[in-house]
Amino acid sequence: MKPDLSQAEVDALLGDEVRNEDAVAPRDFKRPRRLGATQLEGLAKMVNSCLPSIERAMAARGSGALELSLGHIEETTRDTFLSSLDEDGFFIQSFDINGVTGWVHWAPKDARQAVERSLGCGSSSTTDAPLSELECSLAGGFATAMAAGVAGEFGFSLTPLESYVVKRLLQASVDGAPLGDEQRLSITLGVAGEGYSSELHLYLPGVTPLEDTTEQEAPSALPGHLDDVEVLVSAELASIELPLQDFLDLEAGDVITLGSAQEMKARLVVDGRPAGSATWGRDGDRLALRVEDILIESND
Repeated sequence: MKPDLSQAEVDALLGDEVRNEDAVAPRDFKRPRRLGATQLEGLAKMVNSCLPSIERAMAARGSGALELSLGHIEETTRDTFLSSLDEDGFFIQSFDINGVTGWVHWAPKDARQAVERSLGCGSSSTTDAPLSELECSLAGGFATAMAAGVAGEFGFSLTPLESYVVKRLLQASVDGAPLGDEQRLSITLGVAGEGYSSELHLYLPGVTPLEDTTEQEAPSALPGHLDDVEVLVSAELASIELPLQDFLDLEAGDVITLGSAQEMKARLVVDGRPAGSATWGRDGDRLALRVEDILIESND
């Protein structure tokens, strides 16, 4: 019983093929994600409510009629922001926001088009080459105006700092700065004008959660002497049924196909009891699981 396998399937079995959608980020149990869907929805409404006033402020600056829209809002980290950048080919305007450094990230092509349009030169630029000193100054003014409007809606005061077009200089400034809040609020704004459109990415300080966390904290109500008790957690990847004769014919080296990674889920088991389900992927060179749902209760 040795079914024919494609080279792609062989590579996957040997661990040589790692797909982005299979990546599993390890959960930090000491620093879980802090904002729930309800609070993020409320923050999104706050951003949407301040966009018209930002549009008016930009028009007063001579930027022309701009239309701003909220593309996405989520919680992220400073390290995630830094790792998302190429070595060059970006424009970053940094700010001091209530004592914490924040940033606006803009593609050079988009920033240059905004500058050209404000100068009455049209917006025909299609290159992502680093901005000149003058372009950085003008683009920084636009970025500051938009970031200040959003930050002000959250009660943050904003002071412009340096601009960057090279990652090593930005990284050096971050490494040399005092430790701040690594948990960030990431906001993507759509910026549309006559003849061009772009995305502006804002990274603001983290926002304190407002939701009731009583239900989330319930499991920690265990007696203190039980906090460090270890329980066995296992994951059953999949099971199949084989005819008895096929099972008896199995030999070392045979391959049993279970299904594709995208459709398979692992069953979580705690001390022999079903506890939930998870999808599997990779964390570096190790297999990892992302928990999808939990079935076991804290009082079980």
